[in-house]
Amino acid sequence: MTDKKTKIKIAYVLPSLDKGGAERFITDLILNLNREIFSPTLLLFVRGGEWLSELEANDIPTIILEKRHKLDLINFWQIYSALRKTRPDIVHTQQGGDIYGRLAAKLLRIPVIVSTEQNINQDETPAVTALKRLTARWAAKIFAISEAVKIDAIKRYRLAPDKLAIIYNGINIQKFNSRKIRKNNIASTLTFGTMGRLAPQKGQFVLISAWRRLKDKDIRCLIAGVGPLEKELDERIRYYGLTDKINLVGPVSDSAGWLESLDAFVFPSLWEGLGLVLLEAGLAGLPIIASAEGGITEIIDEQTGWLVPAGDAEALAAKISWLAVNLDQPEVQEKIKNLQTKIIGRFDIKKIAADYEDWYQRLLANAIIIL
Repeated sequence: MTDKKTKIKIAYVLPSLDKGGAERFITDLILNLNREIFSPTLLLFVRGGEWLSELEANDIPTIILEKRHKLDLINFWQIYSALRKTRPDIVHTQQGGDIYGRLAAKLLRIPVIVSTEQNINQDETPAVTALKRLTARWAAKIFAISEAVKIDAIKRYRLAPDKLAIIYNGINIQKFNSRKIRKNNIASTLTFGTMGRLAPQKGQFVLISAWRRLKDKDIRCLIAGVGPLEKELDERIRYYGLTDKINLVGPVSDSAGWLESLDAFVFPSLWEGLGLVLLEAGLAGLPIIASAEGGITEIIDEQTGWLVPAGDAEALAAKISWLAVNLDQPEVQEKIKNLQTKIIGRFDIKKIAADYEDWYQRLLANAIIIL
């Protein structure tokens, strides 16, 4: 067994563990690291979050700070001080941690700095883009969660292609891998659902517009999640008289159980780096209709689901209507099976964690040689 003093120390720096795909992924990555080789510490510089208890239950050291302003020099000093105290061999940042985390690690001469680019950042401000572009030069490697994210990051941050490597986000296969047996029959009310932050990127307004075209269909829609658009979405549902068709169900504590209650999953994002919830829904045995956009198409294709143009409510409504009538057809069942096989083979968190471990060790070995 590796002596504790020789373990590779990694500090993960990100804003919070609020409920979201990126946060869920980093939680699962840490939980699946080989603890005989790696000693992880989590630094959350804004607040704690939904997934924190899982890490604490597994004795992962956590440091929780509170960022008060967008430009908070005290917060930066706290990050710097925490990293100086823990002295990690590797600092791994993502999201807002890319700026403060990389800068602090650079000043402290941490041997290896890496980042995970989690999205196609169409709503990123020019100032943040400029700062991420500046600090990216200090990263030994930036991991993109899809080919689409890699292409976007190269252009957005003016990176050399070899600066990036693709490692898909992964999920806990055992948690979601349960072949769904649909108990409804074609004459009963069907339940379609979507899950995600209630924000412009996720396209919930498009979904509501699609349901306007489905008023005569006996199909319910459940929208799970929280976010800044909650009030506006509720008002839109009421305005169109769809309160008996669409429900905002708020946060879901047991996503695996909630997905099992659905007949199909819809993912109307306007842009997306990958879409972790697609992996969860696919493993749960749900047929999926999604936007033909970004990293989504690296999960969903003609063999594994149905794609519609992003933002096209009419096309989305037509596909939902078709699927509602054809749920029990062999074509649908075949796509469900193909998607489950694809996810198990490519997106298992154990495989993804092993890929990260390999990169950590290689990059650290190279850094030691250079030093």
